[in-house]
Amino acid sequence: ALFVTTTLALFTAVPRVSADSNVQKVIDETYVKPDYVLGYSLDQSQIEQTLSLLNYDSSKDKEWKTMTPEVYSSIMNVANDDSLELYSSVKIQKLGKNKPLEVNIVTPQNITKVTADMYRNAAVTLGLQHAQITVASPIQVTGESALAGIYYSLEKNGAKVSQESKDLAQEELKTLSGINEENAGKKNFDADKLNVALTDIKTAVANAKQNNQDLSKDDIRNIVEETLKNYKLDTTVTGNQINLIVNFAVNLSKSSVISSKSFTKTLSDLKDSIVDK
Repeated sequence: ALFVTTTLALFTAVPRVSADSNVQKVIDETYVKPDYVLGYSLDQSQIEQTLSLLNYDSSKDKEWKTMTPEVYSSIMNVANDDSLELYSSVKIQKLGKNKPLEVNIVTPQNITKVTADMYRNAAVTLGLQHAQITVASPIQVTGESALAGIYYSLEKNGAKVSQESKDLAQEELKTLSGINEENAGKKNFDADKLNVALTDIKTAVANAKQNNQDLSKDDIRNIVEETLKNYKLDTTVTGNQINLIVNFAVNLSKSSVISSKSFTKTLSDLKDSIVDK
C-alpha cells in the first residue's frame, strides 16, 4: 500500500503540459521565430514559390506545416473531404506589445474575397492582440482557408483555441467577405468603413457584457443599424446582410470571447489603424 501511495504521489507530482487558453501569451512565448502553414494542394513548384513569398529561410526558420483536408476538417468541425483544394498559406510571427495586429497579403491579386482588415477583425475575435500575419497564394483563391491555417499553427504551438472562437471568427470572416463581394462597385459602399463599423459593433456588445447588461436581439439590431447609419452604409447594405451582422453580433454577445478587457483595447487599436490608413 505504501509503494502504491508513493508511486501515485510521484506520478501526480509530475507537471503536465497542457494547452494555454491565452492565445496571445502563446504567441509571445512561442513565436519568436515565425511559424508557417502551407496549403495541401500546392505542388512542388508552388510550394517553393509560396515559401519564397513568405520569406522562408530553411537555415533559420522552423520546419513548415501542411494544412491537409483531414486537419482542416478537424479544425473547422466539418466532414473530411479529400477533394478539398487548399492553397492559401500563412506565416505568423510575434510582434512587440506596442505594435498593432498586422496582416499583410503579399499576393492581393490572388486573394479574391478577403481583405487584410477582414483577417484582422477575425483574428481579434480569435484572441490575438499583437502579431504579424502574412498570407500568400500562388493562384487565385477566396482566401477563407487561411484562417484555418492560423488556428492550426496556434494549436500546434500550445494554444487552446475554443471551437466557439473558431466558429465566431469564421462566421465573421464569411459575413464580411460576403457583404464586401455583393456590394463591390456600389456607390457609397466602402469595405474600410464596413470593417470600422464592425469594430464599433463588437465594442458596443463587449462593453455591455462587461457591464453586466443583457442585450436582447432587438438591442443588438439597434446597435448594428445605428452604426451602419453612422458610417453611411445603411443605403447600400441590404436587409439580409444586416441580418447576418446581427446574427453574428448575437452569437458574439453569448460568447466568452468578449470577456477579456484586452478585447476592446485591441478593437480600438484596429479601428485607429484602419482610419489612419
